[in-house]
Amino acid sequence: MKEQNLNSIAGAAILMCALVLFVPAHARDEDRSFPDTIDPSKHYMFYMHGNYVEKNGPHKKYKYYEILEALEAKGFAVIGEARGKTNMAEYAKMVTGQVKRLLKAGVPADNITVAGHSRGGFISMQVASNLMKGKIRFGALAACGLKGTGFFKQYKGLIEKRAAKMKGNFLVMWEQSDDVAGNCDKAMNKAGGVKYTNLELTVGGGHELFYEPKASWIDPLAAFAMGG
Repeated sequence: MKEQNLNSIAGAAILMCALVLFVPAHARDEDRSFPDTIDPSKHYMFYMHGNYVEKNGPHKKYKYYEILEALEAKGFAVIGEARGKTNMAEYAKMVTGQVKRLLKAGVPADNITVAGHSRGGFISMQVASNLMKGKIRFGALAACGLKGTGFFKQYKGLIEKRAAKMKGNFLVMWEQSDDVAGNCDKAMNKAGGVKYTNLELTVGGGHELFYEPKASWIDPLAAFAMGG
């Protein structure tokens, strides 16, 4: 009987150690969590990665944390995490709530940018349709699927169901050589409360241009988010 009790205690101890050591994929040290203290004088940037990181993590060819570092170097208080498999609508609701917390704390709407690449940029458009606030900035980078691609089905659904609710000031950016994503004109034109600027890059790299923090896209995104 005593031996059984000792075995049970040992088993419980091993389980507790395993739980302490386990860190879920979405809770990494390099993540930029929502701040405990909000400074209304800062410019805040939510930056969300594409589907590649959901499947493969942030430490392979998609340099997500280096991108966050590059945006911080531009003067932003950056919020972003390496997501695992994600329900985009639910994730957009979470980000929407965080933006509302910034606004409630006194951060001016045009000091807040919600941006992302590919799947992350698509989430940013969903956030715009949730918030419906005209002065917040949004960055949609290679976020709208080209017809004939698997990415287009999601984009078509957004056009039909959510685009009319979008408000905000958008920078839409993509690379000319991208074979899965392009402009977002159909969604933007359906949204009555949207101002948008298209920036088609011609530096090469296709959809994967945004896998690394290259000046060709980091600089215009940062300038836009700072009010330029």
